[in-house]
Amino acid sequence: MKLSDSFTIQANKAEVWSVFMDVEKLSGCVPGCKRIAMISPTRYEADMEVKVQFMTIAFKAAGELKEAVEGEELKVEMTGQPVALAGLFRNQLHITLHEQGPDATEVRYDMDLQMTGRLASLGDLLLKGTVKKAAGEFADNVRALFHGNETPIV
Repeated sequence: MKLSDSFTIQANKAEVWSVFMDVEKLSGCVPGCKRIAMISPTRYEADMEVKVQFMTIAFKAAGELKEAVEGEELKVEMTGQPVALAGLFRNQLHITLHEQGPDATEVRYDMDLQMTGRLASLGDLLLKGTVKKAAGEFADNVRALFHGNETPIV
């Protein structure tokens, strides 16, 4: 399943970049992220929960920063396994930052989510709606980090 979208944050590009490079701070913006642990400067592990229409699915996930161009773009790959369902997922995420003025930054993202097993059997339509909703909540949560702060603590 592929998904692309964008959202704007009322902050300069350097501040937005700083938050996106701080996995622990950013994890507070990810819907369903229950725990995150840094393994190295480019690798982390997370416990997550995703609410799908009729159930909540708990995941153990591992993420890795694959590529970063300072202040411009980053590529992250996350893999994981549901705790109580057979299957795996792999998500490749490409994020680019575009300055929209002195205090506005557009965040564009392209996501390629692949699933196997029972997880995949839930169906693209059901999961696509859940992923879109979570992406919207993430954007709102990132905006909230900057809302009302002249200079966020980064």
